[in-house]
Amino acid sequence: MAENVDSKLHPPKWTPTFIRWHRTSVSWRESLRMSLGIIPRVRDHTVLDYVANLPGQDDVLVARVPFAKFVVVRSPELARHVLVNNQNNYMKSPEYDMLAVAFGRGLVTDLNDEQWQRNRRLVQPIFGKRNVDGFAPLMTSAARDAVTRIRDLAEADGTVDVSAEMNRLTLDITSRTMFGTDITGPMSEVVLARLLRFFGRGFMTNASHPLHNVATWLHKRSGRDGIAENSRWPMRIMRVGGWLVEPRAMRDLRHAESVVDGLIADHRSGRIDRKDNLLALLIDASDPETGYQYSDQEIHDELMTFIGAGMETTATALSWVWQLLAEHPEARDRLYAEVTRVLGDRHATAADLDNLPWTQAVVAETMRVLPPVIGLARTAKAADVLGGYPIEPGTTVAIVIHGVHHHARVWDRPDEFDPSRYLPDNLERPQKRASIPFGAGKRMCVASGFASMEAALVVATFAQHLRFDAISEHRVRRQVSFTGGPDGPLPMRPVFRSDPKSLGRAI
Repeated sequence: MAENVDSKLHPPKWTPTFIRWHRTSVSWRESLRMSLGIIPRVRDHTVLDYVANLPGQDDVLVARVPFAKFVVVRSPELARHVLVNNQNNYMKSPEYDMLAVAFGRGLVTDLNDEQWQRNRRLVQPIFGKRNVDGFAPLMTSAARDAVTRIRDLAEADGTVDVSAEMNRLTLDITSRTMFGTDITGPMSEVVLARLLRFFGRGFMTNASHPLHNVATWLHKRSGRDGIAENSRWPMRIMRVGGWLVEPRAMRDLRHAESVVDGLIADHRSGRIDRKDNLLALLIDASDPETGYQYSDQEIHDELMTFIGAGMETTATALSWVWQLLAEHPEARDRLYAEVTRVLGDRHATAADLDNLPWTQAVVAETMRVLPPVIGLARTAKAADVLGGYPIEPGTTVAIVIHGVHHHARVWDRPDEFDPSRYLPDNLERPQKRASIPFGAGKRMCVASGFASMEAALVVATFAQHLRFDAISEHRVRRQVSFTGGPDGPLPMRPVFRSDPKSLGRAI
């Protein structure tokens, strides 16, 4: 990036504040006021909107927190520079060690580029379109079963916790597609949700940074093989801390891992003889360049990653879909009209998605307004220049996806829910490049196609049978976590198509 380098900050470094701008003129008093203003926003769970709307959306912020300094990015162009244009200069940051406690060293948390590239080559074909499309019948079948379950719950109580039901549904889909067997009994979605909230808070509060430094120091002095920055020592240290701080979540983790390890052993031994699931595909996968195949530990790590990250992020997106549609009945009616016209009473398939542009737009706009991953963190390997600001090796760059998705220069009425933005004829190139719910570049989520199809098929299947009405005028708060899902139950009232009062003007 050819640009003038200027390290001057506003306000100057000597002033008492925690946030500084590179080119945006802000007085130290105003900066201090804004810094302290984050505290009540964390308490009332509106910190993402607060950070997104700080002055200088196209500028970089330099934020200091205990144990670390972050360069914060909300500009789509600067985010793209880090994630795409100069992606080889940036690696996953130590903050991902907190997620590695639960996920192991899977694709999401692997800090070693060489090892990550090898594993990406192993996994990439598994999530090719042919394999992903083959999972569509399992997804719609699970969605229909969820509709039946919701009908039974509604008959008993009149309302359902949509957040809990979406977590239950996505775990069911994960069970069917990943293992070819039901794990919703031995590994409940409540267990996983509690576990992910615990580690998500640690991720958001930067608890992993000092622990990573200690673990790296210990690794280098222990004489152990492997890359110190990618060792498993940070995970082990954090697990000890986890048992002290949140023993229930750690028991959940140990139980979930035992379920996964048992399924790997069953597939290896032939006690489960199926090839139509992700676990079987991982066992058979080999690196096209070297012929390398996964060890059981690596399969364990990838499966924990797919279960945790895949289940929680998709459930979060689906929960907010129903909340936003309840707040915007015209968008909901248009969804019902499209689904009725295209599908009628038959089951949705992968081939139907091209004929369901509004359904896909609803999902995409939901992930813009309330992204299921609120931010990404990268560490610079070598010096760089970002928006005119010099980036030193070792600097952590935090990309606020919520800020990129609410950038006023790129998005008209950025805080409003308007699915029409994502209709094929309306989505312009700058907006397309600023839509990064799954990240971008080589580290973009390998299962993004799987997750997008899953969400669209679930929305279409549900729309064939019911709608959700809000029972409160106030939206449930977002969690302060890496997914930003509903903070607690999301009670809504389901209304079914068989109800003579009808679902809306379209039905």
